Amino acid sequence: MFRVALLLVAAVFCGACGSPSASVRPKGRVIVLTDSLLAAGGCDTVRLGRLRSGEIAVSRLWFENRSSRPLVVVGYERSCGCTSLAFGSEPFVPGAAHAVELTFDSRGERGWQFKPVDLRFAPDGRFRLFVEVEVE
Repeated sequence: MFRVALLLVAAVFCGACGSPSASVRPKGRVIVLTDSLLAAGGCDTVRLGRLRSGEIAVSRLWFENRSSRPLVVVGYERSCGCTSLAFGSEPFVPGAAHAVELTFDSRGERGWQFKPVDLRFAPDGRFRLFVEVEVE
């Protein structure tokens, strides 16, 4: 009897466990990635609003994998040093979301800015992110 109760308790705790990314619901901006979007090289725009010169904006984005295979962010290319991305190197399976932190440094920038950031996903996907900001 005690063993049965102990097994039930262990099963409940193990069932509640799992990968943190699977149980965490993304909050904020979610960009959905599909097979056709990655093959064609889709794009989206992140609008950061207005900044004063010298301010740094940080925005957390989520890439939700709705493709047929696991994805990994393997790198990115940017048009200037004012934009950067921070991301994990672990794969995220279909149905999971992956957090990416976008940073825009307005030092040296003036006026309306529209900067491209090209992301590469393994095995063979690409996605262009445009960063739009007005620097006063």
